[in-house]
Amino acid sequence: MKANRKCLNHNDSGDVGVGTLIIFISMVLVAAVAAAVLIYTTGALQQKATKTSKDATNQISSNMIVEKVMGDRGAGLNNTIDTLLIRIKPDVGTTSIDLRQVIITVMDSTNRYDLSYGTNYSAIAVRDEEQAFNSSTPVLTAGSLIEVQINNSDVGLGSISLQPRKTFWLSLNQETGQAVNLEITTPNSYGVYRYVQLYP
Repeated sequence: MKANRKCLNHNDSGDVGVGTLIIFISMVLVAAVAAAVLIYTTGALQQKATKTSKDATNQISSNMIVEKVMGDRGAGLNNTIDTLLIRIKPDVGTTSIDLRQVIITVMDSTNRYDLSYGTNYSAIAVRDEEQAFNSSTPVLTAGSLIEVQINNSDVGLGSISLQPRKTFWLSLNQETGQAVNLEITTPNSYGVYRYVQLYP
């Protein structure tokens, strides 16, 4: 009887087993917490990467090309340009461009004007195969060619007098995609023609 009692008093294997179990459970809990953090971080990074990729795609695939800029001197062949005519079209791969989201900036060395569609400038379709462009929904689609018309008197560009040998800047700023920036210098003389080519 004494021998058995002595054996029980000196048997520590039960204590070691409980300690190992506690350590094991702690490791499992730590691993579970770490896994949850990793899963959450991965999900957040994936959402951010998807948004960044979508924004980058929109930036690349939403560009317009300025094909030509003309100046209209009016029927009286004035010595200044009364109306700017800007022909634009979507770049290759561009799905559509809404002119209501395009701000056109006209400026010289001392004046600047930010113009919006319907308020400060208008546009007509020169070529519109899908017939998607009209005054209420001015959307450029693939293959479209649109002429933007900026009349000096209508938008208050009187401070920018587009006489011969005048340098001014045009900037077409889209909602997405890169802005189109042009520096234009008018010819030395307008001659006898009503329409003057300014760009290219």
